[in-house]
Amino acid sequence: MNAFAVLTLLVFEAADAPSVQRLTMDQVVQMAVESSSALKAARARARGNEEQAKSLRGRLLPSVNLSDEWQRWNSRFYPSLELPPPMPTASFLARDLTTNTFVAAAGQPLLGLLHLASDHSALSHAAEAAACDVQTLEANLRDEVRTQFMRMFEARTLAGVARASQVQLVEQLVVAKERLAAGVLTPADVLRLDVAAANARQQETQALAAEEVTRAGLLVALGREPHDASIDFVEPSTPESAEATLSDLAPLVARALHQRSEIRSAALVAEAAGAGSHARTYDLLPDVDLEAGYMHVSGQTFMKPDAAFVGLKAGWQIWDWGARWYQHRAAASQAEAARALADDARRHVETDVAARLANVRATASALETGRTAIGSAEEAYRVTTVLLAAGSANTTDLLDAQAALTQARLNFARARYEYALARMSLARALGD
Repeated sequence: MNAFAVLTLLVFEAADAPSVQRLTMDQVVQMAVESSSALKAARARARGNEEQAKSLRGRLLPSVNLSDEWQRWNSRFYPSLELPPPMPTASFLARDLTTNTFVAAAGQPLLGLLHLASDHSALSHAAEAAACDVQTLEANLRDEVRTQFMRMFEARTLAGVARASQVQLVEQLVVAKERLAAGVLTPADVLRLDVAAANARQQETQALAAEEVTRAGLLVALGREPHDASIDFVEPSTPESAEATLSDLAPLVARALHQRSEIRSAALVAEAAGAGSHARTYDLLPDVDLEAGYMHVSGQTFMKPDAAFVGLKAGWQIWDWGARWYQHRAAASQAEAARALADDARRHVETDVAARLANVRATASALETGRTAIGSAEEAYRVTTVLLAAGSANTTDLLDAQAALTQARLNFARARYEYALARMSLARALGD
């Protein structure tokens, strides 16, 4: 009966325990993208730019205006006509108590289409640039989340290395205390082992703190509380050895220039500024519009009840104290600045790809070096342990060998994650 009660209690506790959701790196990245407030704001701005371009496009087409005016006067209007004698003075109804005027008018800009079309082109390119900026922001967010994800597991791995070092040191500390009791070692030898174990514990504490910080950052990026225990993360695979050497720099740079959203955005901004400069130039020309209209009037004798017209309307502001001229010059300067920034963006991408490619090659070399060093350090530690047991080595030799082994393991663990991060960073630089 007691066993049944315990089993029942365990079942209910398991049912009440909160379920833990395990997320891979790709899932975390996608959730971070979906919950990012900055991305939502950028997408909203991009949609706003698109709507502005559509709004200006409508001004290129004919516009139709309707108006209806109803008026109630204080009295009718009877004008008098003075006729030569002996004819009597005549009067007639010119305006009734109630009048109504309905007008339907249409207009189509003609010469103004030049600056309107240029303005529309500028806004369209600006909208496309804003969409590219959204892609850039999303790519940067993905890269940042992936980096935090890898850093979290790097810290966890380093904590594991420090923990393994503690286990080895504790084992040696037990042996050292036994040999101290036998008079083979001195208290200083035991103290050195104790200090080394304490240093290993400190390294583990620092690594665990770094893991906790990066974990909290990931949870916040997902829109969760920093201490949410219902989320766990799946450790990504990291390379144990470097891949083959990448291709030369020139094709990678060409690929990045073709794919990077920053390059497209800078080019579109330059095109938008150029179109804006053309629009300000066309603003200096006169306005010529085609007009047509229909008017229906009731309650007024001297107005034709129904009338229609078609014609041209021209206007030219010939003097405004240089306001439009300086706008034209300002737009030309902004176009020149945008072209310079586009060229600077291309140079930045070239430098970025070169630096990240060099980092991949350097981390690949460090990874291969770490693989070799860790094997040598393990063998050196094993031999030193045997020699110490045989009395041919001292505690200092053991501590040196153990420190070298721990450092080799730390270096190899860091090299694995640094190489993986370098590969991801290069992919980001190429616009993949």
